[in-house]
Amino acid sequence: MGDEDAIILDSFAGSGSTAHAVLDLNREDGGNRKFVLIECEDYADTITAERVRRVISGVPDARDAALSEGLGGSFTYCTLGKPIEVETMLTGEALPSYAALAANLLYTTSGVSVGTDTLEARNEDGLFHSDDENDYYLLYKPDLEWLRSDASILNLERAERIRDTSRETGRKAIVYAAGNYIGQRELTQMGIIFCQLPDALHER
Repeated sequence: MGDEDAIILDSFAGSGSTAHAVLDLNREDGGNRKFVLIECEDYADTITAERVRRVISGVPDARDAALSEGLGGSFTYCTLGKPIEVETMLTGEALPSYAALAANLLYTTSGVSVGTDTLEARNEDGLFHSDDENDYYLLYKPDLEWLRSDASILNLERAERIRDTSRETGRKAIVYAAGNYIGQRELTQMGIIFCQLPDALHER
C-alpha cells in the first residue's frame, strides 16, 4: 500500500481489518488511500461495518492512543437490493418494483447510482429523475396486464407533453416504455430518446 492514493479492494472483508489498516496508514503518513470492502455474510453491518465505524470515531478502552482517539476518515455502507432476473420476469412471479427497475435502468444507461428510496414517478408521464442534461421517464407498473395494455405505451399525447417539458427545462428526454406509437424521426424532432423495455417484461 505504498501509493498514498491507492484504492484497496477486499472481496472477503470479514471483520474489517483491511479498512483498519488503510485508515491507520493514512493517519501515519497523511495518505489519501481508499478502501472497498465486500462482505456477503449477515454480520456485514454488525461486525464489519461496526468495526470501521469504531476505528474512525474512536475506541475508548483501546490501549493504543491513536485508536482510542479515533483514526478519522469516513465510509459509506451500502447493501444490495433484490436482483432483477429475466427468468422470473417471464413468469410474472417477480417483476421488479418501479423504484428497483428505475434505479437499474438509470445506472445501466448513464452510470448514475441513486438510492431506490428517492425514485418514483413524479408525474403521470413517469418522470423519475433529472440531471443537468436529461430528464428520465419510465412508464411501468409491476403488473403484466398493465404492461400489455395501451397505458404502458408512449403515445403522441404523452410524447407532446414530454416534449413541451423538455423545451421548458432545456434538457433531453429519455423515455423507457414497453413500446411506442411514434416514428423515430418524429421522436428525434421532439427531442425524445426512446428506450424499449425488455420484451421479457411484458411478452409471454
